[in-house]
Amino acid sequence: MKINKLPVRTWNRLKVNDTPIELDIKPVQEQCCDRIPEGVKRLSDEVTVAGSGITVKTGLGEEFDDYIADTGIKPVSYVVQDGMQVDIPLYLTYEACGDNKAATDDTYADSHRISLIDITVGERSSVTVIQDLAGVFRDGSDSSDSSDSSDSSDSVYTFILQNKYHIAEGGKLTLIQINRLKEDVRLCNDIGGDVADKGEFKLIQVILGGRESYYGAYTELRGKGSSLSIDVAYLLDGSEALDMNYVADHRGRNSESDISVSGVMKDRSKKLFRGTIDFHKGCAGAKGAELEDVLLIDDTIVNQTVPLILCDEEDVEGAHGATIGRLDESLLTYMKSRGIGERDAYRLMERAKIDAVVNKIEDVRTRDMLGRYMDEEGL
Repeated sequence: MKINKLPVRTWNRLKVNDTPIELDIKPVQEQCCDRIPEGVKRLSDEVTVAGSGITVKTGLGEEFDDYIADTGIKPVSYVVQDGMQVDIPLYLTYEACGDNKAATDDTYADSHRISLIDITVGERSSVTVIQDLAGVFRDGSDSSDSSDSSDSSDSVYTFILQNKYHIAEGGKLTLIQINRLKEDVRLCNDIGGDVADKGEFKLIQVILGGRESYYGAYTELRGKGSSLSIDVAYLLDGSEALDMNYVADHRGRNSESDISVSGVMKDRSKKLFRGTIDFHKGCAGAKGAELEDVLLIDDTIVNQTVPLILCDEEDVEGAHGATIGRLDESLLTYMKSRGIGERDAYRLMERAKIDAVVNKIEDVRTRDMLGRYMDEEGL
């Protein structure tokens, strides 16, 4: 199948229109460890987003969504009723914990794990959902030792996470995703939803692990005054690969979107960023902006960026930009004059790019956890 398709095609020779991927092994439903705060209701085996009567597109695309539907796996639904302000986040953690028998259960042989989440936010309600991909990898243990990992394709297994959401009028949803996967994991992270009048969707993603990561997010801003904010930070090392596709679909008047992606690339890593702001007829007064900032450490990386602005409406504002390159020589000279060596200077700047996004996470528990994790990993 092909995932992360651009809304409009560019030159085929660039090989950025989409990404081919094979998912020919059986899926097994993955159970997450959740901590449900007061004000959030869990409904198992009910598709509340689909039940809203609105067709939900996702970032990885229609073929991928059809594949998910064909598995027969039902999503776990979380609902926030009208007028509820949920102050404590809904924590969803994916790891080899508790009675998870991934290491020994034969049902996991030659399979990949899949988790489907539906989130419905009622009118004038707000909630934060934090998803921590903390240790999902082949052997089912939670060891930090990955020295035996092989670069061969048969040592990689797939973890699929799909989130669909519906935000009613005046509702607010903040989705925070932390990727701390080990290097024998291929992640397919798919997001899609719609935002009604004056609704807000905020997405924060911190990507620190996984051998292959495919990220897609499609947001339909169908409501008047609806808004989207995306902040992404990533650190790629070794032969890690990251493939991204973010789409802000403006349909409501005075809707707003802001896509910001910041990352560090080292060694032989690869990255493809697709960012699309699509202004449809009738979204007068809409504003959209996207910005990518990439720090390149080595000359052996492969970096591709595809920013798009599509417009079918006159009264709109759209902007995009990219800053891609090595550390500024004047800044490096200044840091050296203060006794900071070149290697330490690069490490400081690498960490600063990640911290800039981490600091936007309002949950202190998650920020502290990420700080400790990066310290322990030497990031």
